[in-house]
Amino acid sequence: MSEQRRIRVGVLAGGASAERPISLATGHQIAESLPKDRYEVVLLDPLALMVNNRKLGAAQRAQARAIAERSGRVEALGERDRRELPEKLRGEIETATAALRSATSALVPAAGEALIDVAFIGLHGPYGEDGTLQGMLDLIGIPYVGSGVLASALAMDKAMAKSVLAAAGIDVPRGVVVARGAYGRDPEAAARAAQDVGYPLVVKPVRQGSSFGVTMIGRPDQLGAAVAEALRYDDRALIEERLAGTELTVGVIGRDEDLQALPVIEVATSHDFFDYQAKYDPAVTEEICPARVPAEVARHAQDLALAAHRAIGCRGISRTDMIAAGERMPVLEVNTIPGLTANSLVPKAARVAGIAFGELLERLVQWALADAAEAEADRSP
Repeated sequence: MSEQRRIRVGVLAGGASAERPISLATGHQIAESLPKDRYEVVLLDPLALMVNNRKLGAAQRAQARAIAERSGRVEALGERDRRELPEKLRGEIETATAALRSATSALVPAAGEALIDVAFIGLHGPYGEDGTLQGMLDLIGIPYVGSGVLASALAMDKAMAKSVLAAAGIDVPRGVVVARGAYGRDPEAAARAAQDVGYPLVVKPVRQGSSFGVTMIGRPDQLGAAVAEALRYDDRALIEERLAGTELTVGVIGRDEDLQALPVIEVATSHDFFDYQAKYDPAVTEEICPARVPAEVARHAQDLALAAHRAIGCRGISRTDMIAAGERMPVLEVNTIPGLTANSLVPKAARVAGIAFGELLERLVQWALADAAEAEADRSP
């Protein structure tokens, strides 16, 4: 790569999941914050690649077609996003939609090399965080920031992630998975399983983020509606014990074994739990860094985050959510593409560690390029 030209970064944002608006905000801030003297950045929407994906509804396929054809149609925010997201975040989402380009020609040009040197994946949820996009990038030979196919798929599937974490000796909440078909045939089996886990409970989709489809319940008569809500977003629901304690989250960054656990963040919300609005509206949630916990508790949380990062096989960056509940500190989930707006959790912790947002993004890009160069060197005769 010539030293005379800037590195071409394709920031992949938008996509097809329920977290599309948040992904657009992430992509916008990544694009704005990478140093412009060293990086040439374009915002790309992989939804354009999904025109013929029958798993999407007709409206999303039409949206994909409009992006692919560069019709210039600006999408409107949904009612929930208009109601629950703060004004500044809504503005960033709208700015991102105006700047979006189709990912088709940039990733898979008609002839010659791809138009980008590295992809920075800013997608959340299915078709972005779950290994599908990572597999496509591997196939066409474009380096990308973050975890590979296996780690991405494992972390996105909360049931599989729990199995892997438990096998590594990491405490996870007790719970049971309910599949759509089995639940339709025998809902009483789920009721019995929930009773065995013990109320109060959390019910959530197995493969979803931003707290979509999550319900907190305290009584058996609430189970049916909670499972139905989770199954709106996935074909499996996870019923877990609800633990009372202090919610903590720890980011991990680094390459290979040179990993750094960032300062611990404590999440304190005025809502019943860290729901969609609470995640993105600072008026209802306090994100305290360093967390107000004893030093030994913070060290344990950081050790758990490092262990979870390694157990799942994450690369570059991850964020592990956990809860300090008495003598226990169960890991709730591992995020391979945590939010990356300047005010997101990992960038906040990085700032406390002395790492500016732009520097964090640049490190991630450079690690991805170093991995690609190392893989190419390994293949050389």
